[in-house]
Amino acid sequence: MNFRPILSFLEEDKIGTIQPHDDALLFTLKIRDYDMKRVMVDGGSAAEVMYPDLYKGLELKPEDLMPYNSPLMSFDRKLVIPKGMIRLPIQIGPEIMEVNFIVVDTYSPYTAIVGRPWLHTLGAVASSLHRNVKFPSGDQVLEIRDACDAPKIDLAFICHHINVNPTITPKKQPLRRPSREPADAIRDEVAKLKCARAIKEVFYPKWLANTVVVKKKSAGHPRMSFLDAFQGYHQIPLAPKDQEKTVFVTPTGNYHYKVMSFGLNNARSTYQRMMTRMFEPQLGKNFEIYVDDMVVKSKVVSEHLGDLSSTFGVLRKHKLRLNASKCSFGVGSGKFLGYMVTHRGIEANPN
Repeated sequence: MNFRPILSFLEEDKIGTIQPHDDALLFTLKIRDYDMKRVMVDGGSAAEVMYPDLYKGLELKPEDLMPYNSPLMSFDRKLVIPKGMIRLPIQIGPEIMEVNFIVVDTYSPYTAIVGRPWLHTLGAVASSLHRNVKFPSGDQVLEIRDACDAPKIDLAFICHHINVNPTITPKKQPLRRPSREPADAIRDEVAKLKCARAIKEVFYPKWLANTVVVKKKSAGHPRMSFLDAFQGYHQIPLAPKDQEKTVFVTPTGNYHYKVMSFGLNNARSTYQRMMTRMFEPQLGKNFEIYVDDMVVKSKVVSEHLGDLSSTFGVLRKHKLRLNASKCSFGVGSGKFLGYMVTHRGIEANPN
C-alpha cells in the first residue's frame, strides 16, 4: 500500500510567527548552487521572474539568455519587456527542480519570484498566513520557513514607547525629492527593512517625515570574544499605538516602523536597559556591554568556552541574534568602544 503524505497547515504552524500580518512570503533558496535571499513565493504568479540583483549576483551575461519577448505586468501596473529567459536549478532540501526564469531589468525589493510552475512541479503548498511552504519528499512532508520571519524580543520583556504630548498636532513634512544616489540607497534599505519585517507600508498617515541618508563611518583578560548584535535596535518591538508616529516617505511609498528605529529619542536607553536586564548575572564578572557592543572575557583560557556558552544561552532565550561577520571569538585583543582591549588592559587605539 503506497503512503501519500498529506500537506496541511495547523494552528501550531503559526508558532514563532508574528500575527496578524499581511507580509509577502520570502525565502532564501539555493539557485544554481548559490544561496539567494529575498526570493518571493507567489502562488498568483504564472511565471518565475529574475530581477537585477540575482542576475548580477550569478554573473550572468546577455549571451546566457534564451529569447523571450512577451511583456510582463509589473507591481505598479506597467508593462516590462524581458531581457530573455534562462533555465536554472533550484534546490530545496533534497529536491532539485529546473526552472525557467524570465529575466527583467526593473527595480524590485526581491531578487526573484517563484510562482505556480515551481510550486506545482515540486508538489508544494504555500501558506503566507503560516509563512511556510510544505512539500512531499519520498514518504515525508518537508517544510521551509519564511527566511525573513526573524524572531524578535518578547513584547512582554521590553517594548519601546514614544512619549508625545497629546495636545501636539501631527506633523507632515513637505516632500523633498532625493538625488539618484540617495534614492537608490533608500530603496535598498527599504527592501532590507521590509524583508526583516521592521516596517509596514501605510497609505494615509497623520505623521510623515522625509528620510535622511547618513553614511556609516574591547581588559586584563587573556581570552576574549567581541560580539555585535544583528540590527540590534530592530529586534525590539515598538508599541503598536506609537507605530503611526514613525511614518517616513521613500521613492517606493510611505512606511512606518514596527520595531524600535535608530533615530528615536531614548532608543539607546531602551536598548541598554534591555541588555542590562538580560545579562545582569554576568555583568562585571565575565561580560561587559555598552549598548550593542559586547565582550565576553575570561581570566582563565580554559573557562572561555563555558563563558561563551552561558552568554549564548541568554541570547537564545531572548531570541537576540548576532551579526557573525562582526564578531571575533577567542582572541587576545580587540577594539571595544574605540579602545584596544588586551590581556594587559585598556590601551589607546593606534588607528
